[in-house]
Amino acid sequence: MNLVNYYFQDFPADFKEINPDDFPNQTIENNGEKIIIEPDVNGYITTGLESNIDISQKNTVIVNAAVGQGKTTAIINVLKRFYEDEQDFLIFVASPFVSLVEQYYNEITDRGIPETDIFRYENIGSGLPFLDKKVHIITVNGLLGNPGSDSLINSASKRKYLNKLSRECQRVGRKVVIIMDEIHDAIHNFKEENIFNLWKWQPVLHKNIILSATYNEPSKVVIEYLAELTDDRIQIIESKRTRIPNNLSDLHLHYNPAHYYKYNNLEITDVVRELIDGSKDVDILCFSKKLADDIIDNRDDGVGEVLYSKYDVINRCTSNTYLRNSDDDLLNNRFDNTKCNVGTNFKTGVSIKKRDHAFLIILPPKGSKNGFQTANGIFSNGINSIIQALARQRKRGGEIHIILPPPEKFNYSTLPFDGDKKEKFIEFYDEVRDFIEVRKPVNYIPYSRHSFLVNDFYENKLKENVRNQITLVNQQDRSNRPRLEFPAFKSFMLENGENYLANNIKFLGKDLSSFVTYCAATNQFVNCNLTGYTAKASLKFPEGSIQKTLEFLFEENYINEGNFIVYSETTDFYRYLEFKNHLFNYYKLYHLTQSGSQVLIIENKNRAFEIELLGFMHRHLHPAFNERLVVDGDVQDHIYSRSDYFLSCITIAENFDLEQPNLTSEVIARVNCFRNLKYFRDRLISSFRSSNNTRRGDFQYILKKPSSTFVQSSDLIRFNQMINHLIDNDYFISKDIFEFRQRFRSIHSNTQKINSFYTKLIEDFLVVEDDRLSTGIRNHIWVVEGIKPLFETNLAIDFLSSADTNFSDEFWENNSYEVIDGKLVKINMS
Repeated sequence: MNLVNYYFQDFPADFKEINPDDFPNQTIENNGEKIIIEPDVNGYITTGLESNIDISQKNTVIVNAAVGQGKTTAIINVLKRFYEDEQDFLIFVASPFVSLVEQYYNEITDRGIPETDIFRYENIGSGLPFLDKKVHIITVNGLLGNPGSDSLINSASKRKYLNKLSRECQRVGRKVVIIMDEIHDAIHNFKEENIFNLWKWQPVLHKNIILSATYNEPSKVVIEYLAELTDDRIQIIESKRTRIPNNLSDLHLHYNPAHYYKYNNLEITDVVRELIDGSKDVDILCFSKKLADDIIDNRDDGVGEVLYSKYDVINRCTSNTYLRNSDDDLLNNRFDNTKCNVGTNFKTGVSIKKRDHAFLIILPPKGSKNGFQTANGIFSNGINSIIQALARQRKRGGEIHIILPPPEKFNYSTLPFDGDKKEKFIEFYDEVRDFIEVRKPVNYIPYSRHSFLVNDFYENKLKENVRNQITLVNQQDRSNRPRLEFPAFKSFMLENGENYLANNIKFLGKDLSSFVTYCAATNQFVNCNLTGYTAKASLKFPEGSIQKTLEFLFEENYINEGNFIVYSETTDFYRYLEFKNHLFNYYKLYHLTQSGSQVLIIENKNRAFEIELLGFMHRHLHPAFNERLVVDGDVQDHIYSRSDYFLSCITIAENFDLEQPNLTSEVIARVNCFRNLKYFRDRLISSFRSSNNTRRGDFQYILKKPSSTFVQSSDLIRFNQMINHLIDNDYFISKDIFEFRQRFRSIHSNTQKINSFYTKLIEDFLVVEDDRLSTGIRNHIWVVEGIKPLFETNLAIDFLSSADTNFSDEFWENNSYEVIDGKLVKINMS
C-alpha cells in the first residue's frame, strides 16, 4: 500500500522566496530579475552558484538555496577566488555560532588556504597578530558588536580588534568582503544600536554574501540594512527546490500523545531500542535541555539505559541557556561525529556524516501548547528550525525519526490542492490527528502570506489599539523630551515578526506537528522522504504490571500539568472517560502474557484490563482506597470486583442531592437505580436467620434461594426499573465490563430474574460459606461470615454524576475553554 506522499511526487515545494519587489528602494542586478539556478544531477548547485557571482562587482548577494545543495561549499570556493585575486581583499566569514568557527576553519584550510593567513574569533585578545590575515572567521554577534544580554557593550578586546582592523583597511585601501552563512540564526543581532558597528566597514566594503536555506520575513529587513552598505545594489540568486531521490533520507514519524516527555517515555524508549537493535548509530536532538540531561543522567532506565547498552559515553550537547544573544555559546559540549550525541545545540550548522545512522528528533509534546505562549525550546523560532534540524542528516541512506504529538484538527478547505491529493491527505491526516476538538482548526498558510499576517497584526491590532494616542502625541511640542515614537513596521518585523508567527499561528509554530505532518505528506522536505509512521504507538501491559504501567502513563499525561485544569475540575466519571479515551484513541494496547505472546486489548472487550483500569482510577482519585495494594512502594495488580463498584455507587447514591439544579434525567435514573440496589441489599441483610449448634455455636445464615416475599408485588416496578437500567444503561454493566447482564438478557419471568439477582446480591454484599455437617453440606443455606461494608463517602468513586462538564463561573473566567457541540474545547488564540 502506498503512503500518502506517493500521490504528491509531482507536487512543488513551497518555500520563502526572495523577490525583487521585496526591495523597492534598492537596485536589483540582472536587469531587475533574480537569477534562478538548478541543481545538477547529484543535487548540488556549486557550479551554478559560483558562475553567477562576479567578485569584481560591488553589491550584496543573496543566496537562497535549499538545505543540502552545497551552498556552503560553493561559497568557500568563491572565498578562495577572493583570496587568490590580485586585489588584496580582507574576507570575513561570519557565523551565527562560535561552535561553527572551527567547522569553517577546517573547510577553508581543506581548500588550500594556509593556516597562517586565517585569524579565528577565539584568538581575539590573545595577542596574536591579525592585521596581516586575509581571512577572518568571526561570529555575527562579534561583527555587530552585540554584547549579549549580560553587558551593555562588547569587550574592550573585541572593540580594539574591530576598530584597528577597519582603520587599517581604510588606511591602505583594502577592500572587505563579508560572508554571512546561516543568516536565519543571526537575525536577532541586527538591532539598530548594533548595526552602527557595520558602518565601520562602509568606506571599504566591497561585497556582502548572505546565505540561508530558510529565509524569513525579518531577514528581508536585514538584507536592506546590509545592501545600504554596498550602494543599495542587490543580486538575488535562488535555487530550485528539487528532490534528488538518491539523496533522500528515510523519514519516520512517531506520533506520541504524552503531554510531557520524560527520559523513560515508553514509546520513545521503544523507538531508540529498535534503532540500537538494528545496529544504527544514534544521535538525539531534544527540544529541551532538561529532557536531554535527564536522558544522559539516567543510565539505568528508559532511553539512557538503551543508549548505554551500546555506548560507554554519551556526548552531552547542551548549554546553560539557548543563548541567542551571546557569543559564549557552546564553548564546550559540541557535536562530535565520532560519538553518540544527545542534546539541544545541533539543530543548525552541524553536518552528521555517519554511516548506518539514525537521527532522532524529539519535538515539543502536547503540553507545550497549553496557554498563549508555546514552550517549544529550541524550536521556538517556528517552522524554519524544523527544516534546519532535518538537514543535519547528510549521508545517503540515513534515517530521520521524529517524535511528535498528534497534530490538531486541520481546516481542509485551506489546502492548496484538490482531487485525489486532497482525498489522500485527509485520509492520512485524520488517522494521525489529535481526537480532541478545537474551536479553531489549523489553516494551511503559504510562505507568501507571512508578511501579510504580521502586517495585519501590526496595523489592525497592535497599532490600532493606540492609533489615536499616536496622533495626539505627534501633535505635541515635545522638544527636549524623551523620544516617543511608535515603532515602524520594519522595526517591529525585525524584532518580533518571527516570534509573532511562531507563537500565534498554528501552522507556523504554535502547532509544529501540523506543519511537519503536512510537509511529510506532501513531499515538502527536500532532503528526506516519508517512509513510515506510527499513528498509534504500541503499548504493552506485562502480566502483573498493569497498574504500574497505568501509573506511569497517568503521571506522564496529567500529573504536574498545571494547564490541564480540565482534568482536576471535573467529575470522577469525566476523569475516568478522559483517561480511557486517551488510552484507546492514542495507543494500540496489548496484554503481554508470561509466555511472551501479545494479545490485542480491544475497548470494552477485555474484561481483565477494563477492571484493572477502573480499579486504577478509583485508587488514583481516592488514594486511601485499597492502600493495601501498595507493597514496598509498588502498586500491585488486583481484581476490582463488581462488589467494589456496587458498594461505591450505593454510597454515592445515598448521599446524592436530587434537589440540585440542572440534573439530567440520566443522572436521576442512575441515582434511583443504586438507591433501589441499596433497598434490596438492606432487604437481604434483614433476611438473616439465627441458629445454634454445639459445633459452631451461635451463627447467622441465609437461604440460598430467595423466599417468596423477598421481592414483593409492590416492589416489582422498582425491581424491574433497577434491573433494566443496569443491563441497558449502566456504563460498566451494559458493556459487560462486569459479568452481570447475560443471565438477565436470556430470562423473562420475574421469578427467574429475582432468583438470579438474589444470587448476585449474596456474591457482592456478603461473605458466606457452606454449612458443613458430619452428614454433609446443607445445600439450602449459606453461613454468613460477614457483611461487605459500604464505602466511606470520601473513598467512593462517583460514577453517578454526569460525565459532562459542569464548571464554575470562576473556571470559565480563568481558563480558555468553550463547550462546542457538547464537548469541552481548548481555545487557542490563532
